[in-house]
Amino acid sequence: MTVDDLQQALDTSLAAASPLTRSLFSGSRLRAGGVQRFINTVMAATVATVTADSQPHAAVALVACHSGTIIFTASPRSVLLANLRRNPIVALTVTNPEHDVIVRGRADVLGKAADLPLLIGQLRRLSKKGRFIPEGWHGYLYAVDVKTI
Repeated sequence: MTVDDLQQALDTSLAAASPLTRSLFSGSRLRAGGVQRFINTVMAATVATVTADSQPHAAVALVACHSGTIIFTASPRSVLLANLRRNPIVALTVTNPEHDVIVRGRADVLGKAADLPLLIGQLRRLSKKGRFIPEGWHGYLYAVDVKTI
């Protein structure tokens, strides 16, 4: 995704929202650049998936938004990773006391973090902590193909 794609998803989502939701966000709505800055400030998300027996599952993951693409982590051997491999449809929430960003879409695997040093470097520069993932972490990165936000 690009920042323009993210903005289009925001515009389309707001246009399809209920009258109440549209009224809530009409005066304080974030544009794509603001959403990206917000996600990169919080850098944590709750990612919701569905288990093999059709039960809901939520996990906290590291998240960043780079050039309009929302990227999150999934640890090896985690329920989140198993769920994503079976069914890539996700809902993702990034929240703090001032804002909430709720995303629905499909999670596409980018690969193992260790195999993506350029991307990890770019994500590290977005982090106020000076790193995106813990040293030696061997999990996976996923990008969200946003359907609604």
